[in-house]
Amino acid sequence: MRKFTIRYPFGIEPEQYWRDVFFDREYTETLWHEAYHVLAYDLVEETVMPDGRRTRTTRVTPKLDMPPTLRKQFGDSMAFVERGRFEIEGQNAPKWLVRLLPPRPVNISIEIEIRLERSGPGQSDWIVEVELASRDREVLEFLERTLRKGYQRAIEVTARWLQKRRDSPMSESPDAQPGFPSAFPGP
Repeated sequence: MRKFTIRYPFGIEPEQYWRDVFFDREYTETLWHEAYHVLAYDLVEETVMPDGRRTRTTRVTPKLDMPPTLRKQFGDSMAFVERGRFEIEGQNAPKWLVRLLPPRPVNISIEIEIRLERSGPGQSDWIVEVELASRDREVLEFLERTLRKGYQRAIEVTARWLQKRRDSPMSESPDAQPGFPSAFPGP
């Protein structure tokens, strides 16, 4: 098993990130295509509960340069299903919890937690905690290397997205998704 954490500062409040960025469909598609270099991204199902909790299932086919030994195990593509849920209560909430499920039974477990911690006015630390499990050391090394590179590109894509939003005249609207702020009770 391997665990690693990525932390990066962004100039955005946590509530605004979840409301205006993370669940924005255009952002999500841009992120998957530009940061994770997917060949296909399909939204299978998305639910939004009245209290702000959410679930989302996607089918994703990333473009990966796998070593030949891994290609024997996974084939030419490591397509997977991403099952995520947005938790608004409990430790480290709000947070996005994800399980990545490979298309066929292989001995791999990939679990991810994404959250933001306010670090100052208009500032947050974006935190990604990843837990990988496999009996195969080469698989673990490949997954960690691939995910770290993807999250580094995700930081770049998100920074550009935030800058684009700051430069946009629409960036002043705090209620881009009516009803969503209910997940974040006021002071």
